[in-house]
Amino acid sequence: MLATGNNSLTGYRLSIRFGADGFSFSVVSTPGGSEVQTDRFPVSNATDAANVLRQALQKPYLMDYRFQSVELVADTPATIVPLEHFNKSDMLAFYRLCFPSNGQSSMADMQYQILSPCEAVMVFRLDQDILRIVQECYPDVKVCCTDALQLEHFAALQAKRLVPEDVELRDVYACFDKQCFFVAVFHRSKLLYAGSQEADNDSDRIFLLLGIWKALDLNAQRDACHLDGASKELQKTIGEYILNIE
Repeated sequence: MLATGNNSLTGYRLSIRFGADGFSFSVVSTPGGSEVQTDRFPVSNATDAANVLRQALQKPYLMDYRFQSVELVADTPATIVPLEHFNKSDMLAFYRLCFPSNGQSSMADMQYQILSPCEAVMVFRLDQDILRIVQECYPDVKVCCTDALQLEHFAALQAKRLVPEDVELRDVYACFDKQCFFVAVFHRSKLLYAGSQEADNDSDRIFLLLGIWKALDLNAQRDACHLDGASKELQKTIGEYILNIE
């Protein structure tokens, strides 16, 4: 299916996102990165996920595009490991330690994504049946997770940031969603911390973000905080505690 579709010079990328509430398909034009078509496939319970995905992959419009690449993004809990300490054989034990409520996870469900610029590895879970169904249509599908994509984005922003050698500055990047937010802290492109926090209201978001700030002994007057997806009210409140908001 990667080679099917029209013969236009315009290329396309297919992104399949899988989360607790279902799947979403996004067809993206590769030259400009614009989204040209989206589709949503809700899932009422985990047992229906495989059947919903099989039916979704048979949608006729998927044959209208020539996909240069396909990615399967797992919107699931993930944990990060320093690259020097990563070992495939330890993935399941480490994941269960971080997420004991996911006790039914098996080694076959474990996935990892190497983040070379951060010298780290993101470990996450993806049901092996879901992956197998997608691979039947797209054998070369790239598997990744939401947190890893967000961290790669932050790392790219950090790499472009120019800070004078005599200035001691750490950068905190936070991206807010309805149910959670992801935070990454860098010092001159070196990753100091990364993690996702569950928070569906501004009070919890502020409490958790300031808790991370304090735990890492960040400077409220000097270190920079970059906010993405924060409401005006949230930005204003955070600005009462942190001076350098960007």
